[in-house]
Amino acid sequence: MNYARYTPGVQKPFFIDRYPDYPVYLHIPGSYDPATPVPLFFFMHGGDKNSPFEAPYRTYLDPEKGTLFPLVKDAPFVTVAPAAPTAKDGKRWNYPGSQEYIEAVIDAVRERINVDEDRMILGGHSMGGFGSYHNGTLLADRFACVLLSAGAWLETDFKAFLGTPVFILHGRYDCGANYRETHVEPRHHDWCGVSFARAAHELMLRDKVAHVYFEHDGGHGLRWEPTQMAFLNFIEYATRFKRDPYPKRCAVISPGGSADPTLEEHLSSRYLRIDKCLPGCVELDKIVLTGPNIAWTVKELNEQSYRLEKIARPGARLVAENAGNNTFVCTAENVAEFTVFLAPSMADVTKDVVLMVNGREYKASPQVLEGHRDYNYQISVSLGT
Repeated sequence: MNYARYTPGVQKPFFIDRYPDYPVYLHIPGSYDPATPVPLFFFMHGGDKNSPFEAPYRTYLDPEKGTLFPLVKDAPFVTVAPAAPTAKDGKRWNYPGSQEYIEAVIDAVRERINVDEDRMILGGHSMGGFGSYHNGTLLADRFACVLLSAGAWLETDFKAFLGTPVFILHGRYDCGANYRETHVEPRHHDWCGVSFARAAHELMLRDKVAHVYFEHDGGHGLRWEPTQMAFLNFIEYATRFKRDPYPKRCAVISPGGSADPTLEEHLSSRYLRIDKCLPGCVELDKIVLTGPNIAWTVKELNEQSYRLEKIARPGARLVAENAGNNTFVCTAENVAEFTVFLAPSMADVTKDVVLMVNGREYKASPQVLEGHRDYNYQISVSLGT
């Protein structure tokens, strides 16, 4: 491919045949060498249902006025910022089909830029942060790390992030235009209140999901100095990581996402695939906001908080841990059949592998798997009905 035709800087937008209405904006750093694969930062922009398709450029990547541009200008990755798909509300990155759109944009960028597929980063801010909470859990196995910036979620299971480091970035004075003095506009708790980030942090600590929590002293927009400083910390953090197909723990939750507006079917992640589900429900974590939803004063803002509940949804869940010694410990809920994929770095594939599933032992010989990028062998397990 002729990667050399692209030079550093913000490029003219291009369009994908399948999505002819949505411009895709690219920024290429000065350090880009077409002969060397470069990391990719996929950025989901903010706004609402009325944000124009030019928002990724006007608000974020415009070299003169863009709030993201000074942060990524010298970053060691290519930044791609496509227009959000249209939707009936301000959750444009959360609707079914957004994963296919993200994958299509990445494929289109790879046709133009020499991208390192093992060093791709998924992130978003505000409306795009909503999208990161949703798509991050569904596509975690495709990325080296995920940024959740000033977003929100409703119901989810953050164990879907297992194996993918997460960076949570949120201003403690979010949803107010001015955080230095008495506010002249309301702060809507249910828009992008900091409670969403605090709750996610609490749950990830509980479930031992690798993450960094950065609650800065800024407001909502990327223009604030504290937000920009926090974002620069994220860039330094994100560039450390490489996609890991072989983490010690991983999980599949189906349907998955953030239930905002809906959960979506999701039957595989990394070395796990659910092949047949049983009827039944699994419990997801649900955030319930407390205190005044609209805060006009510092007192009201301080009263905004949250509590966590469990909610049962029809679905299945499979969590596995590579315990070493050719043994995997699995917890299966509403799963009748599943497959574990293997590579020589995960187990001795010349010997039987033991799967402890809900306390019961299953032993099998790995079977050769051809054509997969990450795995060379597989084991299929039937748990019965």
